[in-house]
Amino acid sequence: MTIEVKQLIIKSTVVNGRTEQECLKHATVDIEQLKEMVMEECKELIAKSLSELQER
Repeated sequence: MTIEVKQLIIKSTVVNGRTEQECLKHATVDIEQLKEMVMEECKELIAKSLSELQER
């Protein structure tokens, strides 16, 4: 029997006095494209986990 231990580390910075709009002005990435990439990777991981569960 195998046991998987996974860890998700989220690093964040708390900044006082800045609004979300001001932060978005300085963003150099396409937020929508990033969301799509993350969602696609999540779907792949879920599909992989489900197929592994079915194999057992």
